[in-house]
Amino acid sequence: MPPTPHRRRASLLLPFAAEAVASACATREEAAPPQPPPGPIGYRYLTPLPLNVASLEISEADPPRPPPPGDVGSTLSPRPAEAVRIMARDRLSAVGSSGRAAFAVTRAEVTRAPGGGETALACALACRLEILSAEGGRLGFVEAEARAAVSGAEAARAGAADRLLRRTMDGLNVEFEFQARRALRDWLVAVAPGSQGAMPAPPPGGVTREDLPRS
Repeated sequence: MPPTPHRRRASLLLPFAAEAVASACATREEAAPPQPPPGPIGYRYLTPLPLNVASLEISEADPPRPPPPGDVGSTLSPRPAEAVRIMARDRLSAVGSSGRAAFAVTRAEVTRAPGGGETALACALACRLEILSAEGGRLGFVEAEARAAVSGAEAARAGAADRLLRRTMDGLNVEFEFQARRALRDWLVAVAPGSQGAMPAPPPGGVTREDLPRS
């Protein structure tokens, strides 16, 4: 029996539908963010954030507060505060000729506490970056914070605290970059396309800026 007009139209449309699905999948893959490599926490696989300052200071001091009740962060490797410092070391650098940047961890906690009959894990991370003049005056600053929690069977699994820390660090990393590009764009030096290093620092009196896409 010869195919009806309806069947012929459906058959003709199938190749176009398959092509549209393949195109959509390719677009999603191209737009997907870089995936972290396996192994220790690190962020060198991401685009760096070079600053137009002469020096960068990353404070080794932990947040000035005692460990919270139910603290488990001190048992992790790296500890939460050190994980935040790793992010700063991997992503920030000083490539200018004057001024300085100061980075500090302002909160870094992973806690375990019973709640509602279930074991719960919570993580809270925060940091602060300041841009200072040669005389010490503050020219700009940015703060970022991320929180996450799990409960029940997920919180009871082996390695749950480590996985939660990594997940919260991913959130902090995204938030920190967003806030830095929004509030400190005049101190961010452009990165050459396809390069993991910054372009040469501009001469005194001029700043090379990395433009953000319009929303």
